Amino acid sequence: MTAKKNKAGAKALAFYLLLAAVVGVSVFSGELNRAAPLPLGGEGYAALALLAFAILSWCLQLAPIAVTALAVLVLLPFTGLMDFAGVIQAGFGDSTFAFFLGVLLLSAAFQKTPLGRRIALLIFRVFGRAPRRVLLGLMLAGTLLAMWVTEVAAAAILYPLALSIVEQSRGRPDAEPLARTLMLGVAWGPAFGGVATPIATGANLVAVAYLEQYAGISISFGEWMGIGLPISFTLLAAGWLLLARELPRTAAPLELNSDIPPMGRKEAFLVADFLLAILLWVAGGQIGLSSHHVALLAGLALFLPGIEVLDWKDAVRSISWDSIILICAGIVLGDVLYQYGVAEWMANLLFVPSLMQKGLFLTGAYIVLTVSVLKILFSSNTVAGVILVPIMITLAGQLDASAWAFVAPCIFSSALSFIVITSSPVNVIPYASGCFTPGDMARRGVVMTVAAAAIIAFWLAVLRVV
Repeated sequence: MTAKKNKAGAKALAFYLLLAAVVGVSVFSGELNRAAPLPLGGEGYAALALLAFAILSWCLQLAPIAVTALAVLVLLPFTGLMDFAGVIQAGFGDSTFAFFLGVLLLSAAFQKTPLGRRIALLIFRVFGRAPRRVLLGLMLAGTLLAMWVTEVAAAAILYPLALSIVEQSRGRPDAEPLARTLMLGVAWGPAFGGVATPIATGANLVAVAYLEQYAGISISFGEWMGIGLPISFTLLAAGWLLLARELPRTAAPLELNSDIPPMGRKEAFLVADFLLAILLWVAGGQIGLSSHHVALLAGLALFLPGIEVLDWKDAVRSISWDSIILICAGIVLGDVLYQYGVAEWMANLLFVPSLMQKGLFLTGAYIVLTVSVLKILFSSNTVAGVILVPIMITLAGQLDASAWAFVAPCIFSSALSFIVITSSPVNVIPYASGCFTPGDMARRGVVMTVAAAAIIAFWLAVLRVV
């Protein structure tokens, strides 16, 4: 008991010391810059201090993950980098807030109706009830969905399904590893699908636009998929093998209560609402609807008078508000790093030109691993893509190399966040279940990141992406 209290006390002390360090560095940023000048100026020191606080507190679990996220928002005005109104506007005023709220409302509806369990039974019929096969079914479903409805939407769809399996598997001897691997599968499956098509992530679309604008290279949907699909399914196989080894081969088949009543009016409306949301996520842009707008519309439809799939008070209790706070804080942090040049400076610092000329395989692996490190610092996949793609194009021009050969491993890696939960909303959704810790994800994520570097580099070399 004493050891536990000492550990908690040490974490609390470390948290407050980091808080004080951020304020101290911000106050004396001018003096620090005069003593050891940064290309970024004094503001660069303040931004780096804030980034270090967030990363250390999240990784060392010095405070609940949402508390650290709130601390980032509250600290920002004290650094002088952004006023409080700007913090709120950048975080909660971003359309991602609406998108995330909408998909969490849909997830709550899946949990409150038998629909999640109904889909689980369908997966059992296709893949069987062995835990390893169920894990494969979940991950494959996530990969296929993410190709067309974005990674975050795919994870939001799978999350209540996995949660229903976890809840009905309590009491099994393998309940803990089963819950952990299923929820990590919910995070990883959609991430694998995120590399398969140019519409799977916002960063993919940014890369296509930048290549055409800055390098004069036009990448068609088919050309992207010709590279992305083999990478995606090879990643899926590797990820499943990594997670499945934690589940005993002789584990008893999963049992799921199959006593489900016939589909009622509310469940039928949920299916219709969900299918319409998917359709509009794919084609809504043609009629002026963004994916964020569609998500909030789909969430709102669940509460309309006469329909009322969900009770509003129940839904509010079911939503993971700490996840929403976390996403908003990540957006603000990414904006600060981008606005003050910290992200670009660190990217230029970490990419070594001589290592970018070692052949397709080694160059691809180096870019993937470097981008994976930078994503931890940027706290956002999209920010990483937006910042790093122009840098890749610039480096390719300087080295007289193919811009696509540099951008491809960079952008494929930006869709994959295996180590830090806060790097992607895809990770945050299953994390809300409490079935795995940041440490659980980081330990497995490091292995998966190295495997991803080898897989992406292998396919780039085999397919001669130049």
